[in-house]
Amino acid sequence: MLYFDQVTLTYKENDSPVLDNISFRIARGEFRYLTGRNGAGKSSLMSLVAMATQPSRGQIRLMGQDVTRCARHQRQALRRKMGILFQEPRLIEHISVFDNVALPLRLCHISEQNIHTSVIELLKWLDLDHKANELPAALSGGEKQAVSLARGVVHRPLLILADEPTAHIDNESSKRILRLLSELNKLGTTVMMATHDRWILESYPRPALHLEGGKIMQVPSREVFSTPDSYDNLSSAA
Repeated sequence: MLYFDQVTLTYKENDSPVLDNISFRIARGEFRYLTGRNGAGKSSLMSLVAMATQPSRGQIRLMGQDVTRCARHQRQALRRKMGILFQEPRLIEHISVFDNVALPLRLCHISEQNIHTSVIELLKWLDLDHKANELPAALSGGEKQAVSLARGVVHRPLLILADEPTAHIDNESSKRILRLLSELNKLGTTVMMATHDRWILESYPRPALHLEGGKIMQVPSREVFSTPDSYDNLSSAA
């Protein structure tokens, strides 16, 4: 089954086109980067696929459903099958790391015993089990992003949308996040990750959807920098 059966859309902001009649497909189990300059429309496209905004024209077929037409309860059911990771970690500051990660499972009424097993196992994988009882304020930026990722994937989503999750963290934290996303992908989770980090694209090569001028091209991640309209202001390893 194709996860993005078809995305064909135009998206405008203040009557100016951000995404101009783009079209692509991603199959179940694929890992795709979404690349492009700052302001190329990566976050806008992520927001559209996550059903946070609607296209100006066109459709998004996700997991067999046209999400531009389905009812609210159908969109909510689809979102429960997704994990979404933002550029900035959005943790609840007054509850512990454990409770932040456990939140999606509690919303699904999973037993506390199973929640404890799943959360601690994931935190151990990320080398953060010793921080389980800490508040987010006690964490570094990279640790906060790792906890945010853990919360987004603890319910084993079918699809992960990651919007520049390594933009403001060090390389070691980035490696930790990429390793987890890669492991989940090996288990069958579909991953779409927006990034403009040269180090990631070269160290973890994957097919890329490259946005330029509101259009989309499909290229290997290693070739992102050799496209006709390539750019030189991408971040690289520190």
